[in-house]
Amino acid sequence: MPISKILETGKRSLLAYQSAINTTSSNIANVNNPNYTRRRAELTQLITGYNSLGLSEDDSLRLRQRYAEKQWWHENQFLGQFDTNSMLLNQIENSFAEDTQSGISSLLGEFWNAWSDLANDPDSVYARNLLRDKAKLLTDGFQRVHSDLINLQEQIVPEIRSTANDINQKTSRLAEINERLLMGKSKDLLDERDGIIADLSKMIDIKIKEKENGTVSVFADGLLLVSDDEVNKMEVGMTTVDGRNRVEVYLADGHKPLTISTGSIGAMIKTHNETIPYYLKKLDDLAKSIADKVNELHRTGENLNGTTNISFFADDVSGAADFRLNSSIENDTSLIASHLVGEGEGSGNLAQAISDLQNERVLNGNTINDYYTATVSELGNQIKENDSLKSSQELIVQQLQNERDSVSAVSIDEEMTKMVQYQQAYQAAAKIVTTVNQMVDTILSLK
Repeated sequence: MPISKILETGKRSLLAYQSAINTTSSNIANVNNPNYTRRRAELTQLITGYNSLGLSEDDSLRLRQRYAEKQWWHENQFLGQFDTNSMLLNQIENSFAEDTQSGISSLLGEFWNAWSDLANDPDSVYARNLLRDKAKLLTDGFQRVHSDLINLQEQIVPEIRSTANDINQKTSRLAEINERLLMGKSKDLLDERDGIIADLSKMIDIKIKEKENGTVSVFADGLLLVSDDEVNKMEVGMTTVDGRNRVEVYLADGHKPLTISTGSIGAMIKTHNETIPYYLKKLDDLAKSIADKVNELHRTGENLNGTTNISFFADDVSGAADFRLNSSIENDTSLIASHLVGEGEGSGNLAQAISDLQNERVLNGNTINDYYTATVSELGNQIKENDSLKSSQELIVQQLQNERDSVSAVSIDEEMTKMVQYQQAYQAAAKIVTTVNQMVDTILSLK
């Protein structure tokens, strides 16, 4: 082999292993960068005799486990949904405050007991005042829970808008990255692209189509969010259905609401539009039933003044928001009826009958107490089921991420081993160049 050929091989080896060392250094420097995809120096061109002076950064391979990566993005939407559901359902549960004395279950028990106490001592001013106070606490409890749920529902709207804006910013950045990728691939841009897609996948159900040039198209509900350098932004609007506010998400180029059921934004939309209204209706039905049934009996009774046909609660109660006492009774407890018409003042039969309402199936085949207990239990079961799904989903996502990271993530031990190998190879290549240089000097020194 000519000396020039040996020198060329040594030179190419030096440049190749210098590039390999640079690639390994980049891997080590980004070991804690979650969006970084490991690079590998491609040295096969040296073996095949490819005529190159060495490797550049563009010659290194970006290592990806594509199947695991796409599955990871797909499963992220459900984890984002369960995470957000967990937070919102727990806030709904906190609104009911059933683990405190101000919970409706406790207040209902005290309300029925107060009627029973009045039945035992119908003429007692203390018993009448206590009943009024317990009834007032009950109505306040219903109004408080209703107000807390409405406040939570209203707070979700700006969160949905904020998430939609975040999605718009990320899709706009993807469009910018697509535009730059059309001018040539960049591994750093591809890393940023994949990091943005991973973030988006937690917020909303998206479908990704990747082209050979690295550009991606992003779809939501079958509609394009990103195509090449074009982006279709999301908008949030409000509508009213059956007297209740609903939040809807549109694309800027159309007015048809997107069907979004997963991701964090899907969880917020469902909680706002379905879950909270469901429990508000349960609360309204319960409050109206209590008011109607108690009033129905109370109007048949007679009070200490000998008057009858007086409602205990306000006559226009439509739900929890306006659940309140009859203002006349609130101001004068002698108007509370305790006995039936024609009975003596010492009778407490009417008061006992109202107390016994708690045991009657007056609401969809349930007692008032059972109906409320079932409502709270249903919420508890939803939380338990969601937490179980969340735990399972965390395992699925973690397993897919581990599978992805087994190829794409940086291992310090592996990179340090390669660094030593490349260093030794670089030194050997340098030795070749030095040896050839000495050979040339020897030849030139011959006379």
